[in-house]
Amino acid sequence: MAIRAQINLRLLLFTVVFTALFITLGFWQLERAVEKAEQIEQHAKFMNLPTVQLDGLPDSQRSNGRRVRLKGEIDVEQVFLLDNVVLDGRVGFEVVHPMRLSQGGTVLINRGFVAAGASRAVLPRVPPLRNRFTTSGRIYRSDWMNRDQELAYSGWPRVVPTQDPGILSGLLARQVQPFVVRLDAADPNGLPRNWVTTVMLPAKHQGYAVQWFAMALALVGMFVYFTFSRQKQGASS
Repeated sequence: MAIRAQINLRLLLFTVVFTALFITLGFWQLERAVEKAEQIEQHAKFMNLPTVQLDGLPDSQRSNGRRVRLKGEIDVEQVFLLDNVVLDGRVGFEVVHPMRLSQGGTVLINRGFVAAGASRAVLPRVPPLRNRFTTSGRIYRSDWMNRDQELAYSGWPRVVPTQDPGILSGLLARQVQPFVVRLDAADPNGLPRNWVTTVMLPAKHQGYAVQWFAMALALVGMFVYFTFSRQKQGASS
């Protein structure tokens, strides 16, 4: 005996919208997994390359993870303190200086971590530079976390929620390169740090993708179950 379809339009709309959302999130996680795999591969490729002078490196080769040497002068007046950094259980900041390059232009250098003071009203002392004119590190490009947060502080050193060069260039009133150079651990100006190639490995993104696809499948299954179970109940009554 045929069962006449009696579909709840609200339930159908809910199922379609959220199934599409879950599938979209699943594919987005797969795309992120590919990006992270490429990032790790690129970092491994650059690990064994020699250090090159940034001024002589074409823009097309200024890639994430490339080790570079910089010549110029590091600014000790306009210093940024990247907020909400934790290292070995201690809360603090990362110290970011602008550096004017000898052949023109400015690049941001991240020296590493300093612990916070006893309160937010007491800023940490920025460790003095051992060499203001040369330094070396790796190019760091990112999605720049917290770039949309309000810039709530003034004065120097200035506490900032992001190290996004596009944001910090506005505070410096001059253009800076669209990346940060993270100083080598052995650099005289380097500070403690725990920098990793990527926070989340590709396998974790793939795991999240499987979860989103499973939720989409479960939602469709629930729709089919409730729709046809009601139909069968109606047909048998």
